[in-house]
Amino acid sequence: MDLNLNIKHLEYFLTVAQAGSINKAAQALYISQPYLGKLITDLENDLGTVLMQRTRSGIILTPDGERFLSGAEAVVREARKLRTSFSQPALSPAPLIVSCTKWSHIMDSFIHVVQSHGHEPAFSHQLKEGSTEEVIDDVFSGQANVGVIHFDSRKSGEVKENLAAKGLAYHFISQVVPHIILSGRHPLIRDGKPVTLENLAPYGLVRYTGQYEDFSFQINCGSSYYNLNRSPKIVYLSDRASLLHLISESDFYSIGIHDFSGQRALYDLISVPVEGCSFMLEFGYLLPAGTAVNPVTEEFLSEVEKRLTSL
Repeated sequence: MDLNLNIKHLEYFLTVAQAGSINKAAQALYISQPYLGKLITDLENDLGTVLMQRTRSGIILTPDGERFLSGAEAVVREARKLRTSFSQPALSPAPLIVSCTKWSHIMDSFIHVVQSHGHEPAFSHQLKEGSTEEVIDDVFSGQANVGVIHFDSRKSGEVKENLAAKGLAYHFISQVVPHIILSGRHPLIRDGKPVTLENLAPYGLVRYTGQYEDFSFQINCGSSYYNLNRSPKIVYLSDRASLLHLISESDFYSIGIHDFSGQRALYDLISVPVEGCSFMLEFGYLLPAGTAVNPVTEEFLSEVEKRLTSL
């Protein structure tokens, strides 16, 4: 047995065990799946035993894996205590308090920033998702120090005027083409038919509860007008995970934007541009006018801009 372990390897093993999947753990750790898979395999070879069974749906710990998990947790816990005991006392950094509309791209940006500060001895960051109106209210009332919203690009002037009247500064990020979100196993995909709003008319629409994103569901495509609010089959959901899971497991569809990180791997969902759409979705962020932005908020906004402008 030639053990060449370090604390980072143990932390990686714990992340895989907690995620139940090497793929999901690799995404959470921001490393490649092959690299993480090889690390686990090397660990098993060093120990001379199998720690986890690989299946199509993820991993299952073996009895030896369960024993190793218990020991690894204890070692990592003590190592963190040791690091903390030798760390110089420091004040908690200024918090990142975000209010945003429900987009995985924004959530992924928040997660990335939080993970990049995981080494710090203390912090308190928050993210709240809601409607555009709720985000505006959160920033206006001081419950959030930054808000990220989206709206019909044709309403940009009106939105800016309303925000200025509330003493809020608006900063443009990008304009994005609306996309149809559906399962890679959807009948239209399976039968090789065009993914258009016309062809999707018989199928169910899934959307978030709330009245503030209605514009996304009233779409002009060339000479055709589609009011998806009048679709015969509509399911209203309040959270993103439920919406994505329903689309993944059914022939329902929704309106969104280009793929987010892990969309295909985790949910087998694809995004198809709405052909001939007459408007764009505009994204921007809000700040109280004249307010300085703390460093971690700057990092978050930079990450959001990078993700949204690359679509």
